[in-house]
Amino acid sequence: MKTLKTWACAALLLASAAGAQALPKAVRERIIQATVMLLPTDANGDLDGSRGSGSVISPQGYILTNYHVVGDPDTRQLSPWIQVRVVQFADREPEFTYWGKVVAADPNLDLAIVQIVEDRNEKPVGTLNLPFVEVGDSNALSIGDDVFVFGFQGTGGMTLSFSRGSVGGFTGEDLSSSGRQWVKHDAQTGPGNSGGGVFDDSGVLVGVHSAGVAGDHNSRTSFMRPLALAWGLITPNVTGFVVRKGGGAAVTPSTNVSARSGGGVWPPALATGRAGVTGTVRVTGGAAAGTWTTDFTEVTDDGGLKGRARSGSRDQTAFFYYDEDNNEVWVEWTPDGKAYSSCVVEPGGVKAGSADWTGNLYSFTGLDSKGTRTGDCVVSLRARAAGTSSSGPVAGTPAASAGPGLPALAAGQTWTVTFSQGGAYSVTLGARDSDGDYPGTAAQSGKTGDALFTLDGDSLLMIVGRADKTFLTCTVDRTLRGSARAYQNSKDAGAAAGTCALGSGAAGSASPGAALKWPLPLKVGQRWDVAFPGVGTFTVNLTEPDEESGFDGTATRGSEKGSVLMDADADELLLIVQRADQTFLICSAGKSGLSGAAVQGDATSHRDSKDKGTGLGRCTVTPR
Repeated sequence: MKTLKTWACAALLLASAAGAQALPKAVRERIIQATVMLLPTDANGDLDGSRGSGSVISPQGYILTNYHVVGDPDTRQLSPWIQVRVVQFADREPEFTYWGKVVAADPNLDLAIVQIVEDRNEKPVGTLNLPFVEVGDSNALSIGDDVFVFGFQGTGGMTLSFSRGSVGGFTGEDLSSSGRQWVKHDAQTGPGNSGGGVFDDSGVLVGVHSAGVAGDHNSRTSFMRPLALAWGLITPNVTGFVVRKGGGAAVTPSTNVSARSGGGVWPPALATGRAGVTGTVRVTGGAAAGTWTTDFTEVTDDGGLKGRARSGSRDQTAFFYYDEDNNEVWVEWTPDGKAYSSCVVEPGGVKAGSADWTGNLYSFTGLDSKGTRTGDCVVSLRARAAGTSSSGPVAGTPAASAGPGLPALAAGQTWTVTFSQGGAYSVTLGARDSDGDYPGTAAQSGKTGDALFTLDGDSLLMIVGRADKTFLTCTVDRTLRGSARAYQNSKDAGAAAGTCALGSGAAGSASPGAALKWPLPLKVGQRWDVAFPGVGTFTVNLTEPDEESGFDGTATRGSEKGSVLMDADADELLLIVQRADQTFLICSAGKSGLSGAAVQGDATSHRDSKDKGTGLGRCTVTPR
């Protein structure tokens, strides 16, 4: 069967769009300014002759597009650099303004995220504040809803094209079965529209135009990927994006604030999938009265955040999320997973120019109980910046004493730090410096760079200086798991880079922070992370033994849910993820891939059980 890339490049769609309503001019202008042309290049920056479209979804320069615009879905090869052209005037070709790099991609979903990192003169861009579009709820689309497509059609020249149409229906991954993996529409499009935004009647991004298929008797059908399938790429990798439910209050680019605070934006960007959030909740009234220090380091399956809340001797599990159904932001904490204290913030509690959100405190005695209002609360949150600044990693931050459960650092220790988007490094600590930090060396695949460990209150920060002069940082709590960021240089503001985990060289069982033994001792109830290059990280939960020697379970990545088979013997670790679209990802590793708290192996992608597969590179498996 032809690939969607072939369909997208070969089909010219001429369907009528009569009857669709017009978007207000101000909304169209905003979308135009956030629609960019993307031209892939080789390692030398030479254009490869193809082009597509994309939508800026964050003022910090993150662009949502198709995988086939920035890479080859068949070979799984991504273009090393992407030329980004920006619309200055609607009647002129877009101007070459930036260079971008792919920071997240999924060839099976045909979706990718490009981040702007340099200007056209190859100088780091620093902090950006670009026009952007809000992202919406594609699950709310119904047949007959109006849709609007923006992109660089190609058949009408190099200038921007706009078309309108309506939702024609929904289909499964194979374009014929039941499902909502694809949304059919009848807006006029051409090959260059691939990757461009599809918007609803309120101007909110609800899909990515991806393909056009020619049928019998000169019929044509357009297909877009619904935005719901992009959350697994957006939430761990994009900062500063804004979610809006259809018909909600508009949030224009001029009201957007820095991702380090949420004042004035509704819903607050910090509550829509950004990990690494810290701050306080001040409570008056009720048993929860006092100041709670909160730290959120994990993105949950439903796009919320998970972490800890502490007040005095009280240390509880905390959650932070946006409730779309009721249009509320919730910060809540629980000592036992049954009784909850919940600070509920409504739109009126978030004021422009203020970093504090005011809300009402409710107490719940159980998951199904009715809440009782017990007091008031004030939330003060910001994006975590421990050990970093707006200009990049800070190598001279004085070390604090270790927080509860954090390890004591010492010269000569060996650690393994595993990045879901960067592989595993072996770090050896040197002598403590005058600032109380531990400099050292980081080695990966025979290449050695600098490293720095520093304790910062209740967290541990590790900075790896890579051989190409870029930086990776890993900030963990006492679980020794946390969030990672990537920096192009010391002046770069950095970008989210998935998750990370630390493991010491001490012997132990298959648990976070402990060195693994071969063969891996698998059992029901274990949780593992497996990172596939160019796809992302799946969390694996082993639920039952299979009919042979392995274990069956579930595999989740963001909102995507699939199944898994994991088996380990004296010779090989085999992990097979079956995705929601029935494709497979396989990670196969031998004993030589074992390093501290991680195992690295070879990753392949398969369209079905008969497909021999395509190599993706090195996969990494770590206990959770």
